[in-house]
Amino acid sequence: MTREQLIALRERRAELVARAGSEREAVASMLARSDAATRWLEAGASAIAELGRHPAWIAGSVALLFALRPKRVLKWIASGWSLWRVYRGARAWLWRAIPREGIRSR
Repeated sequence: MTREQLIALRERRAELVARAGSEREAVASMLARSDAATRWLEAGASAIAELGRHPAWIAGSVALLFALRPKRVLKWIASGWSLWRVYRGARAWLWRAIPREGIRSR
């Protein structure tokens, strides 16, 4: 190899090392954000699991909601039920419209 080729290789290597460093930093920052989101999800999942182990808390909370605002709670339940039915209908329509090959059902 000639001297010019070695110099060009050295420059290219320096560029690649710098690029790899910046890409490593970008990936590390993305991972840090996803780690924070994962911690929040895990905390939520563990809170839900804890509530599942103590159904009296759920029953007490529902009773408290009904005691405080029964009309509003009934509206929320009706709205939630309607939204659930719309979701289920849209999902059923989507499953009929899209072929199932390669798509996992939930």
